[in-house]
Amino acid sequence: MKIAGIFRQMIQNYSPEELDLAQEQLDSPGKDCVAACFQNLLSHKDDKIYCEHLLADFQVDVQKQLSKYRILIKLGPMLGLMGTLIPMGPALVGLASGDIVSMAYNMQVAFATTVVGMAVAAIGLAALQMNKRFYARSFNDLDFVFQKITAQ
Repeated sequence: MKIAGIFRQMIQNYSPEELDLAQEQLDSPGKDCVAACFQNLLSHKDDKIYCEHLLADFQVDVQKQLSKYRILIKLGPMLGLMGTLIPMGPALVGLASGDIVSMAYNMQVAFATTVVGMAVAAIGLAALQMNKRFYARSFNDLDFVFQKITAQ
């Protein structure tokens, strides 16, 4: 079961037993930052200040995870623009010398790199939005767990 589903079920039917069940389901090697934060919250539930620090660290980890998508969003158009401008020089030389075939080929490369750069940015944006929603929901769920376990 995915992390969001495990949290949804645990929160809808909240009880100490559901909390233990969620902990068992999320206890696996190589866990991601959400599962790791959840496990750490449960391990340190008696120390409220440490748990608050864990949640703050979780937000930093999320920003680190999201940075790769932000890089795609920014680098895609930059590289696309570079790929557009570089073949424009030979295309203009081909135009000046009357070599239409060379000009057409270089223009084709220029436009193709623009499209590829924008496609990379679009993929990065879609992935960023999807992951931002997941991590926002996860933070909300982790904060709920924190409030519940430290209130006891």
